Amino acid sequence: MTLAAAPFDFPVRVLDCAGLTAHDRERLAGLGLRPGVCAVKLLKTPLRDPIECLVGSQLLAIEARLLPHIRVEPA
Repeated sequence: MTLAAAPFDFPVRVLDCAGLTAHDRERLAGLGLRPGVCAVKLLKTPLRDPIECLVGSQLLAIEARLLPHIRVEPA
């Protein structure tokens, strides 16, 4: 399953970020979105992009185009 397909308010564990550029992977890792971390999609912003997610203890706004590349499993 991907983060795009995960339901809102459902805790998931990040497996990997496949299909992203090295720049996008490094940027997400720098924000704390790494394999093994727990994440929860919280809400869509008014224009539906970005999506607010709780990653660990941080609230992040992640671009919708990145969500289909982040593989997750139920936590």
